[in-house]
Amino acid sequence: MQNITNVLWSGIIAGIIWGVIFKLAKSIRNQITTYFLSITVSLLVNVSSAYLLIYCMYHMGELFPIDDFPATFPQLLSLYHSQLFYAILVYFFIVGSLIEIFHEIDRKLGKGVLLKFLLGRYYKPKEEKRIFLFMDLKSSTYYAEKLGHFKYSRLIQDCFKDISDAVRDNQAQIYQYVGDEVVLTWKINDGVKKMRCLQVFYDFLDILEKKKKYYQKTYGMVPIFKAGVHSGKVMVAEVGELKSEIAYHGDAINTASRIQGLCNSYESRLLISGDLLIELNKKNAKVDGYTYLGAVLLTGKKIPTELYSCLVN
Repeated sequence: MQNITNVLWSGIIAGIIWGVIFKLAKSIRNQITTYFLSITVSLLVNVSSAYLLIYCMYHMGELFPIDDFPATFPQLLSLYHSQLFYAILVYFFIVGSLIEIFHEIDRKLGKGVLLKFLLGRYYKPKEEKRIFLFMDLKSSTYYAEKLGHFKYSRLIQDCFKDISDAVRDNQAQIYQYVGDEVVLTWKINDGVKKMRCLQVFYDFLDILEKKKKYYQKTYGMVPIFKAGVHSGKVMVAEVGELKSEIAYHGDAINTASRIQGLCNSYESRLLISGDLLIELNKKNAKVDGYTYLGAVLLTGKKIPTELYSCLVN
């Protein structure tokens, strides 16, 4: 029984060691552009984790005694060449690889989406009240012609990479990328809290401002984005057989897209609907910095939508 307890503690310690090393290695891997070097880093993570586990267990032998575990340093060195160590190494490779695979899949699909797939949460359509933010690059056609396809694609890559911190800080979910457009979404309570659905745009603008010298030097321009935000009820469902994804259907997402499409017409960087402003005022102090544009009849709708322009420095 004691050995079982100690093995459980060993597993916990192994998880802590692997997690710390993985976290440190992740910052390195983000700078790596080739799969070969990325795989090399993963191998080093697992090997170093196995070595550190044995070393930690050796120094913690008095707290978690395990039968036949090395009691002296020479015995510890010999353990590193034993079958037990190779078994531990294989364990780290298998478990570490599985965790990395699931982590990468979750990152590619969007945080939390993989778990929803595995649980079959949206196998049957469900109704949710959500906020949607559509944001895209202003004058994208002009810049695509000016920069050329390759450099323009690199510009979009850089922009969507730079938005990551703003998305993470404001707990947004990236629904999809469409060309030079990104669609963010929140559950209604998450989005209105601390005005995250608007703050994410302001935070992104701050990031672009801090990196304007880089964009000016690399692309000869500083990207300008515009956005439209709206809230409402949508249906959420898992769609597709050969390629599955969680999709949102409903008037709210269509309205948000059409609001964003009016930014140029109203010479505004950020437009929001009256419905969303009501939600923001319910959960926050009185919201200022908005200009009422009137009730606008959006394409495909029969009922006008109240529109507000947000102040952007």
